[in-house]
Amino acid sequence: MLDSRTFKIVIENVPLVSIDLCLVSDGKLFLGKRINEPIKGEWFTPGGRIHKNETWQDALLRLAKVELGLSSIVVEDFLLMGMWDHFYHNSAIDQNTSTHYVNLPHYAEFISKPQIILDDQHSKFKWFDLAVVSNHEKFHPYIRNYAIWLLNMKYNTNG
Repeated sequence: MLDSRTFKIVIENVPLVSIDLCLVSDGKLFLGKRINEPIKGEWFTPGGRIHKNETWQDALLRLAKVELGLSSIVVEDFLLMGMWDHFYHNSAIDQNTSTHYVNLPHYAEFISKPQIILDDQHSKFKWFDLAVVSNHEKFHPYIRNYAIWLLNMKYNTNG
């Protein structure tokens, strides 16, 4: 792990590569209320940075286990949703350092809602109807875009 001074230099100069986990069950998207910046207090998908010398597959499994307690999940349970840029005016370091993530969101659908363990990144978790998330202003635009993508994928796949 980087000390905060080094990390600040990194985020001031390069984008971070991250993975978001979009879990869906019965037409509902799983979101957590963020404790940390950026977007503290927003409902957002669980996820995080890929560490140096960590494959994206290992990062996906680490995030599923550490942030959600899902230790039996495998990479093949997920579908890559593409690459998305996320820009924030602030960062986990301070309010004046912007953050740019190149995000690789992954989607997994569950027949029944998995048992989730609350982590230290979120104050609470909740399942939200995808159609509501896609249209409601209370959700961050990046999350609304995920919901729209997920709804479009479902309709395109099923006819």
